Amino acid sequence: MSTERKLLIDQGHIETRNLAECLAVDQVALAAALAPQLEPSLAAALHDAARASQTLGISKKVASLGLALGQWLETARPALRKKTWPLLLEHRSDTVRSWAAFANAYCQRDQGLEQALPSQFKFATDTHFGVREWAWIALRPYLARDLAGALALLRNHARNDDPLVRRFCIEILRPRGVWCEHIAALKTAPEMAEPLLIPMLDEADKYAQDSVANWLNDASKTRPDWVLRLFEQYSPSGKAATRIFTRATRSLSQQQ
Repeated sequence: MSTERKLLIDQGHIETRNLAECLAVDQVALAAALAPQLEPSLAAALHDAARASQTLGISKKVASLGLALGQWLETARPALRKKTWPLLLEHRSDTVRSWAAFANAYCQRDQGLEQALPSQFKFATDTHFGVREWAWIALRPYLARDLAGALALLRNHARNDDPLVRRFCIEILRPRGVWCEHIAALKTAPEMAEPLLIPMLDEADKYAQDSVANWLNDASKTRPDWVLRLFEQYSPSGKAATRIFTRATRSLSQQQ
């Protein structure tokens, strides 16, 4: 990445284009660049959160900025909140939109999963790959508290016409989600998720297919018996199902 490109990213003028650039964002510089567009108290809160999280990993950095934003939104006057929120939702910087994904999840924490889950779809369907990842990472802890309720709700939304929403519905409760805490209950009893996963075994979209396969591959590391039994019962037929099967059993193949 050139010096010029990094400056444009840190100033919020352009999006990152790969994981390396996402990791390289100077969030202190980005918060400072955004400050003139924001109410002073929000600018100060973001700056303080960015500085306090400088030594943390990327997940905690983005979460810290999102928490600061969410806390500000909850206490801001309605008119000011209404003015500020669209600016962040539509900002050119994918990192700023990622802060917003965490802020939205925080603000929805007491609203019930029926409202919290679809409110996150705006981030799950973002044009940027990074924002789509933060969308599920931000909301995952709230769903993990009520797995039965979350799985039932996800099953309904996994029928959505948008493959990005379908992908989100699978990715969010992966047993060994990337850059987030594992979900012990799903590592030991993945069969809880069968009603969600089985209808997705012939998912047509490759992006969503990968999430289904990765979910099952996660489970295979602790419950290989369940994964093998699942595919014995639902033997793959067709190109999509075969691709999911191949990717879902890659860890099992390595063990043989």
